[in-house]
Parts: sequence; structure tokens; C-alpha cells
Amino acid sequence: MPALRDPALSRLAHSLLWPGFAGHTAPDWLRRALDHGLAGVVYFAQNLDPADPDQPRALSAEIHGRHPEALIGVDEEGGIVTRLEAAAGSSTPGNAVLGRLDDIDLTERVAAWTGRLVASAGIDVDLAPTVDVNADPRNPVIGVRSFGADPDVVARHAAAAVRGIQSAGVAACPKHFPGHGDTVTDSHLAPATADVTLEQLHAVHLPPFRAAIEAGAKTLMTAHIRVPALGDAPATLNPTSLRLARDLGFDGVLITDAVDMAAIRGTVGSGPGAVGALAAGADLVCIGNPALNPQVGGERTDQVEFEEVLHAVYEALRSGALPVARAEEAAARLAELSAWRRDHGDDAERPAAFEGADLVARAATVVGDVRLGSASATVVDARTKRSVAVGEASDFFTVALRERMPVERVSLAGLDATAAAARAAAVAADRTEEVVLLVNQPQSSPFEAAVQEAVLALRPDAVVVYAGWPAEGDVRAGRAVLALGASRASAVYVARVLSGSA
Repeated sequence: MPALRDPALSRLAHSLLWPGFAGHTAPDWLRRALDHGLAGVVYFAQNLDPADPDQPRALSAEIHGRHPEALIGVDEEGGIVTRLEAAAGSSTPGNAVLGRLDDIDLTERVAAWTGRLVASAGIDVDLAPTVDVNADPRNPVIGVRSFGADPDVVARHAAAAVRGIQSAGVAACPKHFPGHGDTVTDSHLAPATADVTLEQLHAVHLPPFRAAIEAGAKTLMTAHIRVPALGDAPATLNPTSLRLARDLGFDGVLITDAVDMAAIRGTVGSGPGAVGALAAGADLVCIGNPALNPQVGGERTDQVEFEEVLHAVYEALRSGALPVARAEEAAARLAELSAWRRDHGDDAERPAAFEGADLVARAATVVGDVRLGSASATVVDARTKRSVAVGEASDFFTVALRERMPVERVSLAGLDATAAAARAAAVAADRTEEVVLLVNQPQSSPFEAAVQEAVLALRPDAVVVYAGWPAEGDVRAGRAVLALGASRASAVYVARVLSGSA
């Protein structure tokens, strides 16, 4: 890479970027970038040691010790998306459960607990809550991360979650603007489109963002989705879309979803995407680490991805393609956010685990008598990887059930739908003990649908646990639990129900 010869433009370009990195310690390239004015860093799963709950705090202390103004962010939504409770699974129930219970005070208390968890790790920005309205139950990336399909419900809980997170001195980041809930494609893996009218956008998808803004959200995350009613460009690169956020009254920091996601990197490219987002009105460009996700980035390293974006932004500033005034406006918002966090943050201790299973019990649906009648069980895990945001499905269900009885687990990972259905059918036919089938959303996964059909054809008495967003009227099993999530809280509840101890 050529040198950045203009120190002022170099520092300005650095100040607008928020990269991820590999490993549990800050690499040399990241330390140098922080010395040159980098906005901060984003922690992903690979940065946090699940065996050492004190490691995130120590890493943050190292970064903030040298650069107190640096902003550190993390995806800690609770439910199925957790970074700080990744080892055992989130102890909070997740948004689908909270939306179903529709208790605003409860949502605010759960969010405040999450804020304290994030603050205890020395982290400044929580990339939560997800406030997308899950208008299409086939949605492969939002699902139970949403508070629901009713915009009024989602709006109420969006505001409560923002208040709760920020009560801990951590900036909340409602996402994914202007609404990712009406898509059937995961923008981590491919371009996605929300083919809604302007009227639908304003009536269904924008009310939660408006409520979050009115609640004082300090940041907002953009979506890499195309909304034809707003223009051809993805929302992250679309001035009309980002101006809409300002028209709703938002005056905080607009953060992009990661520009190395396929919807950007696989189309315009990460560097041009970053420039386009900043020119369109974004203030902070999030850069993930594609090397850790072969579907998105192949063999690219964290440093290569960062430097590509950095040099693209620097050259755009140097050439005038990205006006310096626009970049300085963004940098000023970031400085204001950093000052707010330093004024409001504290050295909170990590809170005790949240007792979320009882909340799941109040929201989940049980079909038939799901108590297991045998002394042991076989668990067939047919869940597909729902999204890069969630990561590979961790089987907390089996872990929780094994605390109550012997369990054999059969994973179908790595098989195609036909082979998986055949394997599951063979297991179902061969077992005399109870069979438990784990699925997420068969309505949006042909793989899961094929396995479910094969198992129920041979074992109609199998208990099916639906961990994803349920399709109304499409539960095929006579014995089922609609758990509304796959967190530890959901898993503990399901284990109680199946063992007859609930």
C-alpha cells in the first residue's frame, strides 16, 4: 500500500473507521492505527476468550489506557446473539420473548442488565437493540432477534431497550435502518431487497426507529438492503435513506453495518462502499474480519481489509470525491459520542447471570404433552446456520437436557438436505427412546423442512423444538415447543418442560 503522505487527511480518514481484528490481543497494525487517530475497534466473537470472563475488560483497559477517546463496540443483543456470554449462551431471553410478553418495564430492566454487562467489559457502544419489524416470517437473518411483527409493539420495546442500555452509560445502536424485517435474503451473504412501498415503510418499518430516536439513541446502524422506493443503492450507500434518518430527528452517529459483508464487498467493494457510505451521510464505517467467514471474505486478513478501506477513504478525501467538510462533520459527531461515554461510563462490575428461563416459560408455546417418557433421549439437531450475526448454532438445548438425563446428540451439519433427511430418518427408525428434533424455521429452510418431514413420517411422536420464529399455523408436530430462541435461557426452559420439571 502506498504511504498516506498528508498527515491531516490520514488522521481524518482513520477517525471514521471502526475495524475488527483477529485474536484476543490487539495486533501491531491496530495499535499503529489507534496511534494515527482510529475511531476505535469492534469486538467480534474471535476477540473474546470464552474461558476467561475478565479478558474483555483487560483488553478494553489496554486500548483505553493509551487511547481514552477510542470507541469500543460489540454485538450484545442478548438471546441468540451474544459475545460476552458466548461460552454458556445468553442468560437473557431475547427480543422475541420480550415482545411476546409485552411488558415495557421488563424490557427496560433486561436492557439495563445488558448495558451493565457491556459496561463491565469496558465497552462503549452496544450494537443493539435490533428493532426491525419481522414482517416476513421467512426472514433468515432477523427472526427472533426482533420484538415481533407488530410495529407498535416493536416501537414500544425499541424505546425501552434504548433507555435501558443507555442507563448504564453505554451508547445503544438500534438497527438495521430503515428496516431489515421484510427481506428473505441475509445481507451478510448476498444483496437483499425490501420491496415495500413508501407507505409501508412509514407505517410498518420506521415507527420503531422513530421511537428509539425519541428515546435518545446515541447511534443508529444502517442496513445493506435495497429499498426500491428509496432508490437503487443499498440503504448504507443511499443519501435518500440516510437523510430519512435525519428527517426523523436523529442527530447522533450513523454507523454502517460491516462493509465487508457480501451485500457491499461482493458488489461495489469494501473500499468504494466505505467511501460511498460516508459521502451518503454515514459517520462511522464498521469493518469486520472476512478471513474468519469464508462465505464472505475468503483468505483476506484483518489488516488487508482495513488497509483497503483506509486507503480508499484517504484517496477520496485527497481527490475531493469525499468532501473534507462531510468527513469533519462525521468526526465531530464521533468526538461528541466519545465525550458522552467518558462522562457517563463507569467501572461497573460484571452482573450476575440474568434469570431468563422463567420469562421464556411465560412466552413459549407448548403443543401436546412433551414430557419425555423414557429415561434417555436422542436429540437430532437439524438447525441450519441462520446468519453470520448469530454464528454457528450452539446446542445449549442438549447441554441443558443432559443435566437431567442421558442424551445422544446427532448433528446433521455438513450434509445436504437429501442426505440429512435420510440420516435423520435412519436415526428416528432405529431409536426406541424418545426423539427430540431441533429446528429453527422450517418455513424458510428447505433443509429443515425436509428433515422435519422425514422424522415425523417415521416418528410422529417425536418432540419438535422450534428455536426460530414460528410460522403461524405451520407447526406440523403433535408434540412441540415453540421456544422463541436458542439462548441458554430458552434451553433451560425447554429442558425443564421435556423432563417434566417445569
